[in-house]
Amino acid sequence: STPLALAAGDHPKADITVHFDERGLGFYALGSSLATKKPTAVITTSGTAVANLYPAVMEAFHSKIPLILITADRPHELRGCGANQTADQVKIFNNCIRAQTDLSPHLDNHAIASIIAQNVCYDGPVHLNCPFQEPFLPSLHSSIKPVLFSKPTLVAPPYHVNAKRGIIFLGLSDPSPVLQLAHRLQWPVFADILSLARSTPTPEQIRHFDLIKSDLKPDFILHFGERMISKKMFEWSKEVEMVHISPYPFLQDPTRCLSMRIQSDIAPFCETFCGYTDPDWLPAWQELDREMHAYLDDQFNQPFTEAHAVRNLPSFNPIFFGNSMPIRLADQFFFPKKAPLIFANRGVSGIDGNIATIAGIADGLKRGVTAFIGDQSALHDLNSLPLLKKHQVLLIISNNYGGAIFDHLPVSKSPHLERLFTASHSWNFENAARMFDIPYLRKEGDMENLPTYGIVELITNRKDNYEFLKEIKHDCFSTRVFRN
Repeated sequence: STPLALAAGDHPKADITVHFDERGLGFYALGSSLATKKPTAVITTSGTAVANLYPAVMEAFHSKIPLILITADRPHELRGCGANQTADQVKIFNNCIRAQTDLSPHLDNHAIASIIAQNVCYDGPVHLNCPFQEPFLPSLHSSIKPVLFSKPTLVAPPYHVNAKRGIIFLGLSDPSPVLQLAHRLQWPVFADILSLARSTPTPEQIRHFDLIKSDLKPDFILHFGERMISKKMFEWSKEVEMVHISPYPFLQDPTRCLSMRIQSDIAPFCETFCGYTDPDWLPAWQELDREMHAYLDDQFNQPFTEAHAVRNLPSFNPIFFGNSMPIRLADQFFFPKKAPLIFANRGVSGIDGNIATIAGIADGLKRGVTAFIGDQSALHDLNSLPLLKKHQVLLIISNNYGGAIFDHLPVSKSPHLERLFTASHSWNFENAARMFDIPYLRKEGDMENLPTYGIVELITNRKDNYEFLKEIKHDCFSTRVFRN
């Protein structure tokens, strides 16, 4: 990869980050692209270095995050003959890539420009495999005039339904036209934590929809954008007509119950969609939401609950939520008065690479980031801690000494829970912070007086937390039967 590295080093506009671990570097680039919505390039040498990018590639593919993988390779004549640091890299990401090409060293500049433009016009990862012959020392100084490929605009025909008790589920997408549609129809909106809708609170948004137990039943469901963290939609998906709208050609229907899938840009669909309004439908949901909010305010006086910690996260910075329990708790309880930018790796919901992604987001935004992750995610990505030092990142690690999400699953009744699933441990992160010279603070369950950067280890009592959360989930404190 020497020619690629030197070319980047010679480029006056290149913003370069060097890291010793390609897996972390891939997630760092992913975080930068996640923040800027622009492609970030990753350069690696050949061999296992390429394979270490695969977890980040999977996440970028399923999250439609632009990522350009520029991997060095041995020349064609040294492949398949036992040459050092040589493996079959061509189409190595075949199932998780938008476009890929094995460049020839004999292409002229215009051909290279056209191939690159053809490959990088996608939302998602693309792979440019670059074979080089020795000597590697000279860099690539020749300039290449860029070629641009435009993206198509997708407009669905007008859609009309007779429903008047509809519900709008809003995943990651452009929220503005969807919120305008909900206001026009007076339909309740169940907005995912990553939908960005919480940045602009509206009367139609039902904050605690995932916790509400009720006999209210919709007669139509609109699902916009990406999949939801909540499974509330599944309560009605087999009984009610449901339509999914997205500009991407990827199915978001794990129950296989969709009535129709429409590939369209969000705004034009919302402008032409027609439905009816029941004046009692939205107020019924709003009343349930108010009662749930009051109930939670009465209950959240316990300092040792992760949900309380999530509700009190500082909102002066963009926030990243780790997978497993943090993102689920945030989806249910995080409604700050000043809603920040919110990020997560939900493409394939992995706990790997979270710290590197956080650092990449801070790099892309050129500002501080607050992150809330679990102890298992932190253990999985300790080698990315040095990346945090480049930015003002406040990393809050909720340490309940194991994987607490299994307390919610049927396996929680197994005698093997702690040994095989929770992966219980007795470690803390103070020495890891000290090793990389990162400020460290230990908190025993409260979120007062947090620093602006460094590592805060929040020690929680897992059993008390989740018994309490189960109580909320099963509390049928208010039931409404909708009457026409």
